[in-house]
Amino acid sequence: MRRVIATAFAIAMLAGTAATTATTAAAGESGKSSLHDCRLDWNDANTAGIKCWGGTFVGWAVCKNGSRAQGQAAYPGTTSYACCSSYGSSLVKPVRWGAVQVR
Repeated sequence: MRRVIATAFAIAMLAGTAATTATTAAAGESGKSSLHDCRLDWNDANTAGIKCWGGTFVGWAVCKNGSRAQGQAAYPGTTSYACCSSYGSSLVKPVRWGAVQVR
């Protein structure tokens, strides 16, 4: 299941780089992303919790070392936690985050 989610995430990221960049900017500035009706629900120095509605999704956040941490797939209305400590880093501030819908 993880491989399927990772593959779906990679394909979505490659196919929609421009759209994802626009979504990330909108999400980071307004706290909402109209694409998935998402918000940054919680964060600390290392972890971002992204909550979305409208479908199963995977949340992600950008780390200071340039890595992109990916959370687990989450059901609508729940939170996907992307943790930079897994990459030996912490979150970029202000937090840059986004989500990819999993079909």
